[in-house]
Amino acid sequence: MKQQNNCKTALVYAVDLLAIRPYSTQQLITKLKRKEYSSEEIEATINRLIARHYLDDTDLCQRQYQAYINEQHRSLKAIKYKLIEKGFSQSDIQNAQEETAIDEIDYEYTVCLRLLNSRYLPSKADKLKCQGYLYRKGFNYSAIRLAIEDFFNN
Repeated sequence: MKQQNNCKTALVYAVDLLAIRPYSTQQLITKLKRKEYSSEEIEATINRLIARHYLDDTDLCQRQYQAYINEQHRSLKAIKYKLIEKGFSQSDIQNAQEETAIDEIDYEYTVCLRLLNSRYLPSKADKLKCQGYLYRKGFNYSAIRLAIEDFFNN
């Protein structure tokens, strides 16, 4: 049931949100539920927005994935978890990965080396500590090993 202080319809509120930035369908549903719109009104709103192409999870997921790749701050695993957290389906994430043709090991090696170089490591720190840091960030072991080897040999 709609709250009395909620003077906008769910559709108007959703369009206002989408005018500011893109949202995944799940994120938008969560926002509408917080405003206490009825399930029927939320469903009708989402269906209308999808029909009018205001919501396109496949396209948004692809753009988000590409943006995270371009940032070069996260492992591929961390990117996947971030997209899941934003409410994208496994199939949308899989499609985004397939659409973005990158060499996964080379990408992760580059990001690992970048993180090692940007992080303050007194006297090049301990190899195991650096490995643990990168492993906790979700990087592939092969990429970590190569990056650690190059970082400590230079």
